[in-house]
Amino acid sequence: MRNDLLLRLKYFLLYFIFWLTFFEVVRILFLVYQFDSSLNCSLLNLLASFIHGFKLDLSSTAYLLVLPFLVMAAGSFFGGKWYAVFMDIYTFLFLFLAVSVVIVDVELYKYWGYRLDHTAFNYIDTTKEMFASVKIWTVVRQLGVGVIMLSVFWISYRKWIATVIKNLKSGNFAAAGIFIFLTAFLIIPIRGGLGIAPANVGMVFFHKDPFLNHAAINVHWNLGYSFANLNESENNYKVVSDKQAEDFVEKLDKSDGYVEKVISADHPNILIITLESLTAKVIGAMGDKRGATPNIDKFTKEGILFTNFFATGDRTDKGIVGILSGYPSQPTKSIIKFTGKNSKLPNLAYDLKEMGYFTSFFYGGTIDFANFRSYLVNSNFSLLVTIDDFDHVDRTSKWGVHDHILFSKVLYELNNCIEPFFSIVLTLSSHEPFNVPMETVIYGRDEENRFLNSVYYTDKSLGNFIKAAKTQPWWDNTLVILVADHGARNPGNSPVYALEKFRIPMIWIGGAVEDGGRKVTKYGSQTDIPQTLFGQLNINKNYPFSKDLFAHESRSFAFYTFNNGWGFVTDTLVQVFDNINQRLIIEEGDGKSKTPFQGSVYLQRTYQDFLDK
Repeated sequence: MRNDLLLRLKYFLLYFIFWLTFFEVVRILFLVYQFDSSLNCSLLNLLASFIHGFKLDLSSTAYLLVLPFLVMAAGSFFGGKWYAVFMDIYTFLFLFLAVSVVIVDVELYKYWGYRLDHTAFNYIDTTKEMFASVKIWTVVRQLGVGVIMLSVFWISYRKWIATVIKNLKSGNFAAAGIFIFLTAFLIIPIRGGLGIAPANVGMVFFHKDPFLNHAAINVHWNLGYSFANLNESENNYKVVSDKQAEDFVEKLDKSDGYVEKVISADHPNILIITLESLTAKVIGAMGDKRGATPNIDKFTKEGILFTNFFATGDRTDKGIVGILSGYPSQPTKSIIKFTGKNSKLPNLAYDLKEMGYFTSFFYGGTIDFANFRSYLVNSNFSLLVTIDDFDHVDRTSKWGVHDHILFSKVLYELNNCIEPFFSIVLTLSSHEPFNVPMETVIYGRDEENRFLNSVYYTDKSLGNFIKAAKTQPWWDNTLVILVADHGARNPGNSPVYALEKFRIPMIWIGGAVEDGGRKVTKYGSQTDIPQTLFGQLNINKNYPFSKDLFAHESRSFAFYTFNNGWGFVTDTLVQVFDNINQRLIIEEGDGKSKTPFQGSVYLQRTYQDFLDK
């Protein structure tokens, strides 16, 4: 009987080591996949990521042992054959799920810059569109890695661990009691120790370089934790009273004083062209020398260039809401996914339609992505043009139709609609995988040069469209706003939190612009577009998180969020904050503020508004 108990304990010791080894191999694989980032870190810091990350590895392993311990306690009076079958099924199932998470996480990190969490599942209902960004070779490679990893660990389990309990004899009350005790003991590693605070992702953070902190994260624990906290009703970002936060944001977003008029028409046509991933890093007029945007560079000389303009978030779904509703993004959620909430947002299309504008939305892809359809339907557009409105022969992009085809459709519809019109166009060709229908202009097979080449194509398509639009009778009464939906990590592989990743161009051109060839240096973001437009139209609308960039007394600042943190920038201050580790990643400038940081207060207010909707 004593030997039988020792066999049970030996089995679980081996099983414990098995899962810990798995998690360490996962970390090694992550560092190998992110080779360029790993190469920039010292060996000691890379080893430190294993030491600090061990806390969550231990917690994850303890979670996996709870059910086997309980079943072992309940079945201690029986032999080991049935339990061996149960553990085979249990182990294979969780091994399969764990490996699936790994092969997605290590690849996705290259693009998103953070470990897999519930936000990726916001797009699970549009699997086709998700895979449109991925090369077939990448899918095959990841599946191959997954099969190898699953096979190695499954064979190892079957050969060296499963055999231990196959010939167990029946146990007794002592064995049951020991495993009940061990189950209760698992609470300690699950909680991350005996301290007051339970385990959290931030407990493994140890370095000012976010990549090293990300390497320390156990992605499986992170994924489970993010789902467990998905539906929180409390504002976890509170740093001051609600009244203080409201007063602060209201003052910050005020647009007082004289409003400079740059539009000559009272009721101009308004065309917003939202350019996929058009980071400021590729704009020649903003300092880039690679020649990817010759047409946009030309437009900056005839229009108004906003040089300190930022995306509110890092995804198209957040950018569109910022542009149309003047609504800031959330660090770990997207309001567009919540139909009940997004229907309560103010909306440019809705307001302008009530003022007599014909409103239209153009996109060459599907709007059944990230719950776009519900938001756009709630926006009350007069016309929605999507992939379904194009011939199948034109759907040559993995995402839908390429930009030159989209712009042809836009030109046709605008030539045949009622004025004044408000239209928003969303391009897609400069999205991964960057395959565009033209001869290569910017050479290089690496991702950075393929991206630049796709930008060149979009710029060319845009240039042809604007050239044609200038010959139309509606051009002289039209304001065209060129703006990106969000920034991009490339070129330069910017960190997920970096200012340069979120800086985007905004350019106002068109026959209705009377003060072209100038630059606006005031800091702003996509959320400021609605109030800035209404300021030019002499209309008073309530977009509480939007300010008028042409109002002389409006504040110069921009706020953005990433997963999970925020950036706040003014003329004199740059602060980037990590919500998980509760510390500043970046603080620069002469106007350093005391805690609570302005960005923290701003996030508190905007997130409370999100919860209240």
